[in-house]
Amino acid sequence: MCAAPAKKASKKPQSGDSAKPSPVRRAKGEQARANLKAAAITVLERDGYHQMRITAVTAEAGVAAGLFYHYFSDLKSLTVEVLTDFMARFESVLEIEKGVRKGDWFERILAHNRVVVENYVQHPGIMRCMVQVSDEQPEFAELWRKSFYWQLELLVELMPKLFPQAQLSPVEARAVVYALGGIGETLLRDYYIANIPELRALDLSQDEMAEWLAVMFYRGLFLENPPQEKLQYAGKIAQLRRSIGAA
Repeated sequence: MCAAPAKKASKKPQSGDSAKPSPVRRAKGEQARANLKAAAITVLERDGYHQMRITAVTAEAGVAAGLFYHYFSDLKSLTVEVLTDFMARFESVLEIEKGVRKGDWFERILAHNRVVVENYVQHPGIMRCMVQVSDEQPEFAELWRKSFYWQLELLVELMPKLFPQAQLSPVEARAVVYALGGIGETLLRDYYIANIPELRALDLSQDEMAEWLAVMFYRGLFLENPPQEKLQYAGKIAQLRRSIGAA
């Protein structure tokens, strides 16, 4: 009597194979997550951080409210991620300084100020949220601090080459640069976020504001005016010098 043929063992799925999403499903998930982040930017800009609600974000994204928790644990994690992405635009030095001639320090400073001013003009709500979240979330405050000072450290490293006669120690160079880094911070916040009437009366365009700030930073760094031919709007700022015998 012949033995019954052995059954061919079926191939067991590898661990995790059944749970692994298909490329199409993965792409849809990534798009849904991106839509929620884009919606969060709109809601933060419109409503502010403290008034933001999950239902407002999902409604703006056009998805069911329950889908939110599939991608984010809470509003805090979503907000921190969105604002961290937003910060990255200030760190793209090569992109910001594209087209700036090497050694042209005024154009270099102006390029960075244009980016900052542009974001205050286009996203005053987001810039306000950066301050609010930083006050309440220490981990985000540290990220923002590192991002801001990372840019300043680029200048700190160049200080000995720019001013060899000063013989500044690294700590002294850092103190000088960090002090200069605060130029314009209060003006930008009060002009674009708080909308202080006494400042809004200036009615400055983006280019005018960027040039004003760039001239003040340049003067603070080099103790002289930038080349006159480069100035279109800030001629009066360049004329700020104390006359002999003035009070």
